[in-house]
Parts: sequence; C-alpha cells; structure tokens
Amino acid sequence: MKKVVRMKPVVLTFILISVLVFNVTSISIASHPPVSAKNGMVVAAHPLASQAGLQMLYAGGNAIDAAVAAAAVLTVVEPHYSSLAGGGSMLIYDAKTGEVVALNANAPSVLAATPDKFTAETARRGYLAGNVPAALKAWDEALKRYGTMELAEVLAPAIHYADEGFPMTQFLSNAIRGSEALLSVIPTSAAVFLPNGQVPQPGEIFVQKDLANVMKRVADEGVDVFYKGDIAHHMADFYQEMGGFFTYEDFANYDIEWTTPLIGSYRGYDIYVPGGEFCGTMILQQLNVLEAFDLSSMGHNTTETLHLMIETTKLAGLDRDKYIADPNFAEIPEQGLISKEYAAEQRTKLNLDQAATTVVGPDLDAWDYEESHTTHLGTADRWGNMVSYTTSTGSGFGTSVVVGDTGITFNNGMGWMELDPDHINAIAPNKRPMNNIAPMFIFKDGEPIVNAGTPGGDYIWGTMVQFVVNLLDFGMTPQEAVEMPRYLVRQFAGPRISLFSQMPEETRAGLEAKGHEVGTGWSGTLAVIVRDPETGTLTSGVESTRDSTAAAW
Repeated sequence: MKKVVRMKPVVLTFILISVLVFNVTSISIASHPPVSAKNGMVVAAHPLASQAGLQMLYAGGNAIDAAVAAAAVLTVVEPHYSSLAGGGSMLIYDAKTGEVVALNANAPSVLAATPDKFTAETARRGYLAGNVPAALKAWDEALKRYGTMELAEVLAPAIHYADEGFPMTQFLSNAIRGSEALLSVIPTSAAVFLPNGQVPQPGEIFVQKDLANVMKRVADEGVDVFYKGDIAHHMADFYQEMGGFFTYEDFANYDIEWTTPLIGSYRGYDIYVPGGEFCGTMILQQLNVLEAFDLSSMGHNTTETLHLMIETTKLAGLDRDKYIADPNFAEIPEQGLISKEYAAEQRTKLNLDQAATTVVGPDLDAWDYEESHTTHLGTADRWGNMVSYTTSTGSGFGTSVVVGDTGITFNNGMGWMELDPDHINAIAPNKRPMNNIAPMFIFKDGEPIVNAGTPGGDYIWGTMVQFVVNLLDFGMTPQEAVEMPRYLVRQFAGPRISLFSQMPEETRAGLEAKGHEVGTGWSGTLAVIVRDPETGTLTSGVESTRDSTAAAW
C-alpha cells in the first residue's frame, strides 16, 4: 500500500545570518533575503516548486523526493524552461554511504537522426528538432534508487497545479509573448499557451488539463505508460503524421545512465561536477588555472582579476569545442583536461595585458544563445542528503511544438548538435548532445558544504567559476556570492564580453583598454544551499531574478 502525503502547513523561515563556513567580507549587495534552517531546504526558480519540495521534506521525505517534486512542479509553472520531455543532469549525495553519484538524463537524438536530414533551422525548432524525453525516466530512477516516496506522491503537487491551475506570473506571461510568433503557428501549441488566441495575463489562472492527464496516468500506471504504453504510441503517431522522425522505438529503448562525477580541487576544497558531454570539465579547468593566482590580493571585479578570469574562460571554451561530446561516441581525455599539469601548460598561453581574439566554438550565426532556457534546483534534508539538479528544454519552449494532446513541449536538443559529420558533437543516432549544464557540490574535509547550480546556457560554466571565486577567494556569504555582478564570455556572437550593468565603470573601461569588446548583458539564476559542517545549519543563496525562492523548515 502506498503512503499518503498529509498536507500539513509548511513553515518558511526568512532569517538573515552569516554563514559560518567562510569569512564574511564587507562586500554586500544582496537584495534577496537568505533563508536558514536545520531540517531541510529547497531552492528553485518558482515559489510553488520550492513549496512542493518542502512539502515532501515536511512529510518525512528526503532530498531526492523533494527534488523530484520541485522539478515536476517546474514543468507546470515554468513550461518554457522545464518539461516532462526535458533533459538534464542530477548530482546526488547519499549521506548513508558518503557517495556522490551523477545521473545523466541528457536527452539523446532519435534513431533516425543523421546530419543530412537537418538544416540549421529545422534542428532548432519545429517537428524535427526534438530529442528523446529524459526527465520522467530520470525522476523515476532517482526515486527508486535513493528516494523514500512513490512517484505518485511526489507528482501530486504538480498534478494539482496543472489540473486546477495557478496564477500566471509576469515572467511566464512575458515568455509566452516573446515566443508568440512560434507558438501561434502550431495549433497544438497555441491551444495550450494562447487560449482564446491571447497571451495569458499576469494573475490569470493558467490551466493545463492535458498535461495533468498525462501526469495522472504516469502516477497511476508508472513511467512505462509514457515510454512503452499508449502515450508513447500517441506521441510517435503524432510526429509521424507531422513529418517528424520519432518512432515508438525511440521512446521504448530510452534509459538513463548512472555515472561517476568528476572531482577536482581548489584552495583545499573538493569540487564535484558531471563529466562526459556535460561541461563540468570546463569548470575544473578554469579553477585549476586560477589557483596559481592570488585573486584576493588582485581585488574583486577589478580589471586585473576579470581579465585573467575571462581569458581563462576562453581557453576552456576552446577545449570544449574540441573535446566535449557524448563519451559513447568519442574518447574524452577528461583526466588530462582537469589535471594540474595541464593547467600549468594553459597558464603559459595567458596574456595578462591583452585580450585574446580567438573565436571560440563553431559558427552558429543563426542561433540566439540568449534564448537558451534552463532551470536549476537544489535540495537538502535533515539526514544530510543533497541533490543538485539542472534541467533544460534547450531553447524557450524547446521545439515550440506541443505534442498531440499531451500538453508537453519537447526539448530541442537536436539544435545543440553539429551538422558537420566530422565534428565531435555531430548529429548521430541515439547520441547525446554536448550540454553546458553543470550542477556542483563542494566538499571540505569529506563533508558536503555547498550545493549549487545555475541556468544560463553557454554561460553556465563561467558563471559557476565566478560563484566559487566569490565564495572561496573573497569570503562572501552565499547570498552575496550569487548576487555579485558577473562577466559573460559569448562563445558564438559579439560583443565577445558582456558585463552586468552593476559592474564598476572603471572595470569596464579597463577591460576595453586591454582589447576586450565589451557590452552589457545578463544571464543565469544561481541557486545555492550552504551547510555549516559543525552545526548542520543550512543557508540559502538565491539570485534576485525570475521567481526564484528558497524554502526551509
């Protein structure tokens, strides 16, 4: 008999505190009140998702139960960023064994995929652009291996919000308006996101009955009804009718992969990130190079410090384009790339006086990376378990196609692969694309103290490095570390460097003097949980963008 989750009132705590793990500096621009607690915490991009995860913790569930509940709600309240047909990477820390594992839920291409069947445009949007749905399978496998609750229990809040509706946010309304031209030409998509032919306005109750029905079927019958049952047949039939490549076999044959994360070190801390086709490798590369420099003496967000970090990001980007791809299709020299010896070699390539002009990455001139849409959540429970989970639809609303009467928009993972058949990340059957996402754990003396991640597409791995530097080199609180203005290294389009508008003007001018082409931009929504190893106190860091929220008890 399945357990029943009792809906109890959830107590949220909003307490300003100084985290005890790091020395706090006088730097302070935090505008989002941090949350602290002892028994559990959820950080997510929407308050209903954070609340759903907290509900599981309050009912006796663990961090894995909470993560799946929060992720499921995000597919309802942020459908432009999250989907049952999304992909992602999940890090899990199991407190009982002291083990960190990585769940690879990166969505692979269909069995019929070959480069000659796509153009740059059809690989990115429309009926050909979707990769195999990964999220549901990932949630189910994570719960079976590490969770304490049934899938039906953790899906209950998401089903409720899809079935009964939730108040439309300004953020989602703006996203629908921004994609209106794409959504309006696809009848199934317009029916969901443009009811009565109009963009839903903030405050309106937004209902997704078809999505609720799919979730109810999965809750009652298990994920096989989605991957091997009549829902799979329905999705395959829809795609075939619309000229797509999906077949029933694409759904039935899919499975997730458990992997061992990469482990690097920085300033005496151990850094855990996913490897393979994910870009955790790039994070460790950058930190290895930076470790030889006294950044605290160079100053926070000074011209000297940012120039060094930007040039380091560029070097990592070159290696990404050369080496990072699905390890089932390519041999990736991961250990070499993240070695201290290779970092010493990379330092010799740095010019501390002049910006490198090398164009990083392939030519994707038609691709707007500002559209890249991803979300991140983190959970921690009273027993010490943690989950760091980044998931994505690729671009906003993924393919822009709602598949049949499922209410589900597929990821457009095909657009993250190359049309050049000789490229390491070239399109091929059942191949996972290179993926920028990189959830993170930081350990000290064998204890997990930081659970962190961010969306941001191409900027993720540079953003994560800046967060680590803020936290470990400059001794900031978690909230300060996520709120500080950042640089962005654009891999595919100019200007090559974008700075947050709050960046000091003298830093901007100094970078331009070193030859950087500098613009203004924004990306990322860092979500962080820091655990004090002595007291067990959990403290949040949540960026004041989107509808991000920390919930704890």
